[in-house]
Amino acid sequence: MPRIRSSQAGQASPQISWQDTVTDRIRAGKVVPIISNRLSNDLVLGGHDKLGEAYAQYIDYPLAPRDLPQMSQFRLITSEAITDSWALKSDYVNFVKNRLFELAETAGAEGDVLAEVEDEFDDIKFSEFCARLGYPNLEDTAAMPLLVLASLPLPIYVTTSYHDFLEVALKRAGKAPHTEICRWHEGLSTIPSNFDNMNFAPSKETPLVFHLHGFDAYPESLVLAEDDYLEFLVAISQDQGRDTDVVPKRVREAMADSSLILMGYMLQEWDFRALFWSLIKPRPRQPLSVSIQLEPSEEEKQYLQRYLSISEFRPYWGDVQQYAQELRQGLES
Repeated sequence: MPRIRSSQAGQASPQISWQDTVTDRIRAGKVVPIISNRLSNDLVLGGHDKLGEAYAQYIDYPLAPRDLPQMSQFRLITSEAITDSWALKSDYVNFVKNRLFELAETAGAEGDVLAEVEDEFDDIKFSEFCARLGYPNLEDTAAMPLLVLASLPLPIYVTTSYHDFLEVALKRAGKAPHTEICRWHEGLSTIPSNFDNMNFAPSKETPLVFHLHGFDAYPESLVLAEDDYLEFLVAISQDQGRDTDVVPKRVREAMADSSLILMGYMLQEWDFRALFWSLIKPRPRQPLSVSIQLEPSEEEKQYLQRYLSISEFRPYWGDVQQYAQELRQGLES
């Protein structure tokens, strides 16, 4: 925000756009980016919709529409090979590993690398699996939004992605990110937490990446099937503000007093609805925020504007690549 000079006293205040407001808040560290699973799948796993189609074929899913929570719920109920929720989620992570392997093979990865990874397939965590195959490829122009986000001077990022692609970009930017997950059911209480060490305070040099819907290193933490989303919504709302709150206090505070940038969400999907009603709508304050939206029909556009205005969101009509480029230019000017 420009300095107001004494010679300007009594003059009309300069017009400041919401884009300028968001840029100023980024510089002040008062923005929380929220990155969707769809965005990370689009950037790394060959596209979210194509990943969904591949999963539908993998589980022989006969219905439509083909969204991941609905398909996962179907597999949990109908597959004799899936004995419980943990087995469902481990199976999904294994499916994604196979998907990435096929993408790397098609892209011409070196044969000895593929053979080595294939030999160790079951023993490698997904993040190491990605790194060994060269993903995410941050030299690819498609990764530009991750690199822009990683360059921002911000202490806290929230994501509903299951994967560590944002952490990889933050490390590329010279930062030391800390990964944290939401412990939305009792079975996750034994997973080590950064906040067990009360001296840890997120900063722009050591940012926190909070995986709201779980992290692939702990398949049991994934919010995957429809029943998971329902259980998650109950867990995240019932102990809000108490010592047993499943969302760390620092994350709640950042969400309450910061502008939010939602990237890659579709309003009708489970991940957005769970995020909106669990963390965004209940905020005691509603600082101006932005949601990146592909421009729909005029009727859908009016609906989205009204829906988002409930929580002081400004819809940005354009794709994530376009917004990231404009955000970078705004910060450099």
